[in-house]
Amino acid sequence: MELPTYKIVINMEDDITGMTAVSLVEHPAIEVPFLCFNAEQNSFQLDKEKRVITGPAILADTPIYRNSPSRGEYQVLFTKETIRQIVEKYAKNQLFNVVNLQHDEDTFVNSCYMIESLIIDKERGICPNEFKDIPDGSWIVSYKVDDEALWNEIKNGKHLNGFSIEILSEIEPVELKSHKNNMNKKLFKMAKTILKL
Repeated sequence: MELPTYKIVINMEDDITGMTAVSLVEHPAIEVPFLCFNAEQNSFQLDKEKRVITGPAILADTPIYRNSPSRGEYQVLFTKETIRQIVEKYAKNQLFNVVNLQHDEDTFVNSCYMIESLIIDKERGICPNEFKDIPDGSWIVSYKVDDEALWNEIKNGKHLNGFSIEILSEIEPVELKSHKNNMNKKLFKMAKTILKL
């Protein structure tokens, strides 16, 4: 059964819709973990860690499973255009360093701050090699983690494995072409070609 799919929509002019925080979570909805980077050894710093985590915060045009009491099972997705709007509004509101753990409003952390933010744009050559398979238009972020206990928990990988965003938005229904329909069309086209021959 194909689930209904909706796209996320925000209003650039209001004070309500948009991203409110980035959360470090155990199970990111996008199912892509972040990477932890350590410093290379040099004559000044031996084995000192960079304490940087990098990964996708939002994947473009990728359906994400949701289930709610009011709507039931469905999927949401972020278009490239919407991702750019979300990031621009987030930056305008200076919220880049609003970070919590597991979407818990009581666990905001001050020792984790953004040091990189980029939207993958393969046409312009903006795509880190380690994320070459991530869809074009996705948002990649890097955070520096100063707190030693938090960093150790991230390195442990048991409870904090990726980024998840908190957003207030509207949704609009979209129609996705199913893989089955695409295969049927290809088979029909092949059959027509064979008949012509």
